Amino acid sequence: MRTGFLRGREHTRYGAVSTIAEGRCAIALSIGGAPKIYEHRDPNEDAVGFAEGPGGIVAALADGHGGFQAAELAVQRLLEDGATRWTGPGPVNLGDRWPEEASEILFELNAAILDAAGRSASASARTTLAWVVVRPEQNLVAFASLGDSHIFHIGPKEVVDLAYHGSRRSFFLGFPSETPWSLRDRIVASCEALDGTRALVLASDGLSERGIGVDHPEACVGECAARAVGAEPGLRALATARGVCEQALDSQRRQKSGDNVASAVVWLQKDSPNSRS
Repeated sequence: MRTGFLRGREHTRYGAVSTIAEGRCAIALSIGGAPKIYEHRDPNEDAVGFAEGPGGIVAALADGHGGFQAAELAVQRLLEDGATRWTGPGPVNLGDRWPEEASEILFELNAAILDAAGRSASASARTTLAWVVVRPEQNLVAFASLGDSHIFHIGPKEVVDLAYHGSRRSFFLGFPSETPWSLRDRIVASCEALDGTRALVLASDGLSERGIGVDHPEACVGECAARAVGAEPGLRALATARGVCEQALDSQRRQKSGDNVASAVVWLQKDSPNSRS
């Protein structure tokens, strides 16, 4: 199995972008292009990772608030617990009850975050969480998001943000009052066909936050993916993930207001006989 994991607490140099790429997956993470001007606990509270096995791919991204601990734990647990089932070679039933399954997973992660907080100094740590499960042979992608992180679908003609809804942007994991049913009402989750998908791109709100990130996130992600087509086939996910972070950093430097930014890319477009190799 191919895996990658970037922890925000390990990446704290302004303007730097750290990356990992394996197979069809790539992740990128940065503390930002400028210091944060809002109240925060740790310099870099994002976390991002992926796992790719013989039958599927999982990519996940978390934007921490009040500390890095909740974001790091959520991504690590999601990859560890879900990778074996979601990336194995046999068929996986994703469609019938995916929203319910996603809310149950979030409830278990919420309990793990609260348990960890009770044993450490991270009681204030909260996090968003967005992830995708890609099953190419089944022609399926399942996605789920709690909070204001993004999941962009890059198709043949347009880029669509599957996950972001303004009414849900203030939801986080890390509150003791949550139940599977309350979380079900807070998430965006669905299972869809992969037909025509060039790539899936996850990004934290360091890309899009007003007064910090870019004005048109979908356009930015589409441009990064379009430029990546000119790269070597094995480097297109990496070029897209790095490009998304670098565009966010450029915007933050111009506005002199920063935020952590992370991106995960699953590149699915196959080369045509006439494409560059």
